[in-house]
Amino acid sequence: MKILIALATAAVALGLAAGASSAPAAAKLKVRGGFGVLVAPGDRLVARYTVYSGSKAVRGTLFVRNDLQKRFTRLPLTHANGYVVTVPTRLIRGRRLAYYASFTDPRSGRTAKLAKRSAWVLSKPVMVRLGRHHFGQTQSSTDVVARARADQVGWDINEEYHSGPQTFLTAADGSTWLEDSINNRLLVWSPGSPGDFARSIPIPYGRGDVAFGPAGTLYVTRILGSGTETHIVLDRLSGAGKVLWESGLGGVYSPFAETFVLGANSPLRVGPDGTLYCLLQMGLPGDEWGWMPVATPAGKPLSPSVQRRSVHWPFQPVAGGLRLVGGEVYMAHEDGAPHEIRYALVNQAGRVVRSWRVQSTTDMNFHQTVPDLAGGDPVVVVDFQQPGQTEYEVLRLGPHGAAAKLSLKRGVFGDSLLPDLRVGADGRLYQLSTSPDTGVTVTRFPLG
Repeated sequence: MKILIALATAAVALGLAAGASSAPAAAKLKVRGGFGVLVAPGDRLVARYTVYSGSKAVRGTLFVRNDLQKRFTRLPLTHANGYVVTVPTRLIRGRRLAYYASFTDPRSGRTAKLAKRSAWVLSKPVMVRLGRHHFGQTQSSTDVVARARADQVGWDINEEYHSGPQTFLTAADGSTWLEDSINNRLLVWSPGSPGDFARSIPIPYGRGDVAFGPAGTLYVTRILGSGTETHIVLDRLSGAGKVLWESGLGGVYSPFAETFVLGANSPLRVGPDGTLYCLLQMGLPGDEWGWMPVATPAGKPLSPSVQRRSVHWPFQPVAGGLRLVGGEVYMAHEDGAPHEIRYALVNQAGRVVRSWRVQSTTDMNFHQTVPDLAGGDPVVVVDFQQPGQTEYEVLRLGPHGAAAKLSLKRGVFGDSLLPDLRVGADGRLYQLSTSPDTGVTVTRFPLG
C-alpha cells in the first residue's frame, strides 16, 4: 500500500490569493490541503490538511463519495502532524471521487467548509515500468541545429549564482531561437545553418520565459523588483524586438488556503487555440499545475483579475479538445522518494481517455519541463539524480506503453529552471546544452 501525494514545485516570488482567504479572519478558519487528482483502486489515499489557527481544539471531518454512490461517507480527521484520514479503499471505485472537508473551532466559534474537489479514478492505466535507472548510459545526437561559442553569449558567474542562456524555442519553419538573457536578446539560427546565428533581437531586461505570438510577434516574461515588491511582467514584442504592450501578472502572496503561485521559472505556453498561458506552479488541493490565460489568440492582454478567474485547474489544454492532467507523484512513504508519476488525458465530458502510471525502482524527481504532445502522445520527462549528476528519461507515452524512450544527460550550466527540452512542430525532441567553456548547442532527437 502506498500514500498518494502531489509534488509541490519550487516557486519564487509571487502568489495570487483567491477563494477562502477573502473571508473575514474572525469568522473563518484558514485551511489548506486535500489529496491529488489521479487515484487508482488499491491506493492508500491519505487526505491531509493544515489548519492555521494555533488551537488544538479544532475538529475536522472529510466527506467523500464516488460517482456510484448517492451519499457522502463521513470520515473524522485525526489531529496528528496536521489533520489526516485514510480514505477506505472500498470508496476508490467508479470514474470520479468527490470530497470536501469542514472544520470547527469550538473555543472561538470559527469554522471552515472547503469547496468540493474531485479526483479521477484510473481504472485501466497503462503501466510504464522503467526498472532501475543506470547512470552513465545516456544517448547523444550529432544532429545539431544551433551552435554558439562561449564568447558569443553572456554568462553570470559568481559565488551565489551561476547562469548562462536559459531557454530556447523552435519555430515551425525550422529556425532556432535562443534566449541570451544576460545580454537581453534572442539569437536566431536559420534552418539548416547551425554554425552561426543569423540575427539577434533585443528583449527587455529581466530574465524569464519566451513564446511565439500571432503575426510574427513574441512574448517574454520578466521579473522586476525584489522581496515583497517582486512582480512579473508580460511583454508582447514585434519581430524586431519593439515592445507593443506590457501587462502585469500580479497579486499578493499568501501562504494560506486558496493560493496559487507564479515564479521566476513559470513557463509560457501557447494553447491549441492560440491562447497564451502562464503556468502556475503551486495549486490546490494537492499542489498540481494550473494554466492561467494571460493573452488572447489575437494577441490582446488579459487583466490580472480575468487571468485569475479563468485558470484551468489542474489541467493543460491540448489538441483535440483534450486536457492533460499529470505530474502527480505516488510515494511509498511521506518522507521517502517517489517511485511513480501519473498522467491522464481527459475529454470534454470529464472522462479519462487514456492514463499512465510511470514507475521506477530508482528514486524519481519531478522535472520542470511542461509535457508536450507528439502525434497525440504526451511527451514527459523524469529526473534521476545522484551526487553531482542529473539525467533525464524522456518518454513518449503511447496507448500500450512508452512508444519512445531517451536517456539524456542534463546539459544546462547553472541554476536555470526554465525549459531546456522542447518538442518541435516536427514531433522531434530538442535539447539545449550550455557551458562557459564550450559554448551553446541545441541538438535534435527522434521520438519514434
